[in-house]
Amino acid sequence: MQHLLSIQALRALAAIMVVFHHAQNDAGRTAADLGAPFERFFALPWAAGVDLFFVVSGFVMVFSSEKMFATPGGAGQFMSRRVARIVPLYWLATAIFVIAALRGAAAGKALPPSLGEILSSFAFLPWPRGIDGAPRPIHSLGWTLEYEMFFYLVFACFLWLPRARAVAGVAAFLGALVLAHVAFQPQDVAIAYWSDPIVLEFALGMGIALAYRSGLRLPGIAALAIALPALAVLASDPMLSAGEGFDALDPNGFLRLFCWGAPMAAIFAAIVLREKQQQTNSAMRFAAAVGDASYALYLFHPLAIIVLRKLWLVGHFDRFGFWPLVVASTLASVALALAIYRWIEKPLTSLAQGWLVRRPSGDAASATARP
Repeated sequence: MQHLLSIQALRALAAIMVVFHHAQNDAGRTAADLGAPFERFFALPWAAGVDLFFVVSGFVMVFSSEKMFATPGGAGQFMSRRVARIVPLYWLATAIFVIAALRGAAAGKALPPSLGEILSSFAFLPWPRGIDGAPRPIHSLGWTLEYEMFFYLVFACFLWLPRARAVAGVAAFLGALVLAHVAFQPQDVAIAYWSDPIVLEFALGMGIALAYRSGLRLPGIAALAIALPALAVLASDPMLSAGEGFDALDPNGFLRLFCWGAPMAAIFAAIVLREKQQQTNSAMRFAAAVGDASYALYLFHPLAIIVLRKLWLVGHFDRFGFWPLVVASTLASVALALAIYRWIEKPLTSLAQGWLVRRPSGDAASATARP
């Protein structure tokens, strides 16, 4: 269906924004080490692709769980599907990065990760890492998955209710959690992490899903009236991300919610709720294919960036500057993700679904979209 292609294309956009952000930072760090010039391009805050991911996730959970609301066993079915979809590929990526971290420690390049860091990384639990105390797993990109899995658990707890009440319950719970965070400033790492205002971006996506299911559609002028101011907010860079260091961790909190999450939700709503969707063409189909592989793209693009950088330096291509490296790294990341999706992710997911997911007769609803 056309709207599903649009959602997959938006997922591709979110992943490519993150890849482009990291490719620029890696090139900038390499150029700085060599004393070479390099200026990053910040027309948009590329790291906000994560916030678009969260909005899309909130939408898709509501959209694809249609037959699980107020259904006996719906919560278990939902979590089985989520675990089968998320865990195998993330564990594979985490294992690769754990091995790399241990090898780096053996070579004296870094401190070895603690057992707590390793176990929490596989368990999707926020844990302060040894190098700076930041709550990041060993595969640092997994910080978003720690939010995702928490959101899935909360969502599953409300699936016994009809759709609208379930969404209201999840949103109210997340809102109460954020208010408690503001009021009590919890010291526990996990509680403080999961009560950050960034979790409300899932609620924004759920709200858009309810609007879509209720039949709300926007004429073109209304969609533009929503999307253009949102783009203007992003382009104005109120979080000053253009001036951050190459290894900086983007802060969460209310500033991120309002400056990145809300504008991304507005753009998402403007596209998904349009009365007339864009006609399907080869570019849209390719974007949707990249959207299918966006999870692999998000998890594994650092490998492509690292390999391309090493080849770039070995081949002395740095004499051509570093922007060609950014472009090559981004394209290589997409190609790697498409290959991983086809030959690793799909077989792993199918195998996990065979073990975990009980398939009632006639239930094909949640397979229509790949959240």
